[in-house]
Amino acid sequence: MAVNRVKGEKPKKGESLVDNEEKVFPDYKANAGERALFLIHTVPYEGSVAGINMLTAIRTKRKGYDVSVVFYGPASAIPVYRGWPNVGDDGYGAGIQLYPNLVEKMLKEGIKVYACRFSAACLIGVREDDFLEGVKGIHPTDILDVTIEHARAGALIFSAWTV
Repeated sequence: MAVNRVKGEKPKKGESLVDNEEKVFPDYKANAGERALFLIHTVPYEGSVAGINMLTAIRTKRKGYDVSVVFYGPASAIPVYRGWPNVGDDGYGAGIQLYPNLVEKMLKEGIKVYACRFSAACLIGVREDDFLEGVKGIHPTDILDVTIEHARAGALIFSAWTV
């Protein structure tokens, strides 16, 4: 069976594939005191969920929000020291340090970063001392309470959940 294909010129490096100039919505900024919470529950490096949410948290902070990020479940393995053959090394190629670098960027921009002690210890065997400098370990029941706190404050709440 023959397949009809539309043929055209192949895109060249540096050309846009889509209209990246038109912005449909206004560029909103936070009002004084507005907060945002990012709840991240995903398997590290198994998709784009964690990376996209960390980048969105950074963008949200730059819009003026008071931002908190909570890693729980398997995502507690994201804000930890890693590397091969040594901590901080990128092993066989770029990518191993992607998540630690994003977490460090969030911390430098003033985002509060938390990780669940229970899931770190019980799911992945990670010690609280393995969390990157500046990441605060929290009790598993704190996840509900931080969500309640932010909901009561009228915060934006982003919840990314994959398994």
